[in-house]
Amino acid sequence: MEIKGDRRGLRLIAKQVSSTPELLRDLRRTLSDHQGFLGKTSLLIEVPVVVTPDLFEQISAVFQDFPGLALRGIQQGESSQSLLALEARGPELVAPPKVVRRTIRSGQRLTHAGDLIIVGDVNPGATVMAGGDVMVFGWLRGTVYAGQPDDPNRTIYALRFDPSQVRIASVLALGNSDGSGNPEKALVENGELVVKPWNDVRLPEAITQERGSWTDRFSSATPS
Repeated sequence: MEIKGDRRGLRLIAKQVSSTPELLRDLRRTLSDHQGFLGKTSLLIEVPVVVTPDLFEQISAVFQDFPGLALRGIQQGESSQSLLALEARGPELVAPPKVVRRTIRSGQRLTHAGDLIIVGDVNPGATVMAGGDVMVFGWLRGTVYAGQPDDPNRTIYALRFDPSQVRIASVLALGNSDGSGNPEKALVENGELVVKPWNDVRLPEAITQERGSWTDRFSSATPS
């Protein structure tokens, strides 16, 4: 692996790996050989393969053997395919916003080509993927991918924000909320995922234009 530094910090760039085991061996060898040089820091990993939740977990497990080093995120190389591109997703961002009025439970996977609005929770172990923004009017504790395959200008919103993993376009990171479960949003700035307060919480038109009132549900879900 090649080590590079720029305004975003240190990056490890994997090139010409043919399999996940080879990638993990190369990562472990690089961290072991250079941990004295790296010291205590966080690293962004750039890989030439499709970044899946399983791969993210395997790379995270390697970092557990190097206490002084932290995984800041994993970025998919430009030549790689997108996770969502491997699934049937229809025309890119021409789909209307989709409203899902239920909790997404562990083991369930929900995908949509446009904006995705969930009135309910996303539980740990659940995966949500969208071509546009993702808005969760409830607890977000699972894995969420927005802006798939390559739109970094998308945002992930949640009334109670405590995800296990989030990804926008090709930038993937572990959930980095403070765990308070406040309204927050994740977006890409300078190539990195950042989390900020969601101060202008409002119901989108896809909900308010539907028959019936969602005001009571929204009010009961809003943190006090």
